[in-house]
Amino acid sequence: MLNQPSATSSTGNTVLPSNSNIKESTSQDRESSFANRARNIIKSTRAFTLGTTDIYRAITPLAELVNRDQAISEAEMRVAADRLFNTLSEHPLVGQLRDITNGMRSWNLLPNEQSTENLINLGMKRFSAVTANIVPTEVTDEFWNFFNELASEPELNGLGEIGLDIAHIIYNTYEPLIVSTLNQLKEMRQHNDEKTRQVLGGVYTIRGDLLIFRRQIKALRHIRTFFNIPEDDYKAQADLVAMMVREFGPFFIKIAQVAAANTDFLPEEISEALAVFQEDVEPMSAQEVEQAFIECFNQKPERLYYDFDASKPLKSGSIASVYSAYRPVFDTEQPERVKTLVPVLLKVGRHNLEREFLIGKTVIKLFILTSQYWAPHTKLTPFLHSWLDQTDIFVEGFREELDFEAEAKSQQRFAERARYSSGWYVPEVYQSTRRIIEMELIENANSLNKAFDGLSKRQSRQLRRRTARNYLHAMIHHLLINQEFHGDLHQGNVLVKNKRQLYFIDWGNSVDIQDIWRPTVNYLIAVLSGDAQRVTDSIIEMSPAPAETRLLEADLLEIARQTFAKSGVKPLDIFAPYTLYREGKSGLMNRLEVAMTLIANISRKGISVKGEYLHLSRSLTAMSGSFFGLYKDLPRMDLLRDLAQVWLQFPSKAGFAYIQGNRRELISRLSSSD
Repeated sequence: MLNQPSATSSTGNTVLPSNSNIKESTSQDRESSFANRARNIIKSTRAFTLGTTDIYRAITPLAELVNRDQAISEAEMRVAADRLFNTLSEHPLVGQLRDITNGMRSWNLLPNEQSTENLINLGMKRFSAVTANIVPTEVTDEFWNFFNELASEPELNGLGEIGLDIAHIIYNTYEPLIVSTLNQLKEMRQHNDEKTRQVLGGVYTIRGDLLIFRRQIKALRHIRTFFNIPEDDYKAQADLVAMMVREFGPFFIKIAQVAAANTDFLPEEISEALAVFQEDVEPMSAQEVEQAFIECFNQKPERLYYDFDASKPLKSGSIASVYSAYRPVFDTEQPERVKTLVPVLLKVGRHNLEREFLIGKTVIKLFILTSQYWAPHTKLTPFLHSWLDQTDIFVEGFREELDFEAEAKSQQRFAERARYSSGWYVPEVYQSTRRIIEMELIENANSLNKAFDGLSKRQSRQLRRRTARNYLHAMIHHLLINQEFHGDLHQGNVLVKNKRQLYFIDWGNSVDIQDIWRPTVNYLIAVLSGDAQRVTDSIIEMSPAPAETRLLEADLLEIARQTFAKSGVKPLDIFAPYTLYREGKSGLMNRLEVAMTLIANISRKGISVKGEYLHLSRSLTAMSGSFFGLYKDLPRMDLLRDLAQVWLQFPSKAGFAYIQGNRRELISRLSSSD
């Protein structure tokens, strides 16, 4: 008994405890342990019972919405669904699963998501029971098959305690469709056959979405391989990125086009791999093109145009493909006689893009959310939550390009403005529908990145500089006079005709800057000058809640100073022109890159800027990439001279062009009146 506890008598001698005392103490400890366990079991059982009861209570508002005769609004559905998801997340079983997951994470094991799925199943069974079976079994089975097959994807296995978050995100994605389906089911009692077909149409849409989900989630597997490639092996990285973009589909192709516009911000190999998507995107099939004409005109294209070949597009992009054709103009006196043939360009939108973009956004949000599981860190949480909020804003800018009728109006608006300016043009719009735009055909034109191929070095330099000056003049005109920008002016959307005339195409996304251009200019000036305090003030002004963001002014100021220090950006003084000349194009590009880096850095603190500023940043990023690409391998003095020349000549040149535009308009009106 070397380690046996001992007692001391009153005489000072050590007295060993008796065996009876030891047994009595052990028995008391055992009884106390049993009592504690019993109390814990009772407490846990009570908490579990109360949590389950709360789930039943949370389901009641949903059941009432489904059972009532009146239609359901999305706002009502959202409130009831959010209450249910919040109640599920507070259930003791979820808390226990979270504790277990934290333990398994420390052992480098994956969590078990079965308990969370059982909890969701419990809620759904209870919901079905109290809604008086208003939802047909076929519809319920289709929805559950969809979610079960989605959860079976390898890239989503092992998500554990965030299973509820994933279910919530997917529910939010389909909330409008669910509300519409439930409202149709309410009316189905009177119009059974017709409404059943409509409901099943919504179900079939979801089944089709599953194919898109599978393809996009499968494409994300390349991210794991990407991080295993050596950091300096840009060729392997570029090949993998291009493969992932192609597999993901139209949504990632659109993102790749934006990234390709910033060739100075990326390694050359990756820039070249992404630049392909500005020109070389797999076209639609001839059947898809013909179906678009039938939807819009109730006729096949050959009945409307001459020399139209649906299998041979001039160019294919992520949103649409373009085709050349001749539109017949008939004689007004003899309607059956063709008076002339007008060459036109037809832009035909891809099918099902709305679903591609919606699901693409959902997959990205799932990826951002699950990254908190795979790489948990408290400092990353605000950054990732900020990304979740801004993903909606970023993707919404892309989705604007799907409205061809709005695009046609925007393009015609800028075409009219171009008549009163100089150096740049926009094709005229003849007619438009939901998926097709008919416009002026610009012949003998090449995209900006191919317009000067095959020229001598001297001739290429001269023409590139002239084009760059016209390009910069147009951008200043848009900023100061129109106060509206092209939203995606990458090199593929800039055409050069006869190596002289500059045409801007693809107006699916424009940015109105009437209310935001001053804060934007202040921010850019602050970044270019390296003024951390002015940058902080500009970010506060651009945030959704300036008063709340002002409380974080000290943090923002420190982020700005650290970003400038890491990027080597020094404040400008009275010798600013000399400093900019010494830094050259690379220094200017570095300062512009800091403008984008700062927005990313503040998001790590959970601070965001308004959506319109994000749209503008995307527009400016594409424009600057196209502009600076014209000066690739040219002396820095060329850039500085052209910047000064355009800025000094802009007032007189813009004024003269406006007078000339009015003169042409007057002559045109006089001619038409005669």
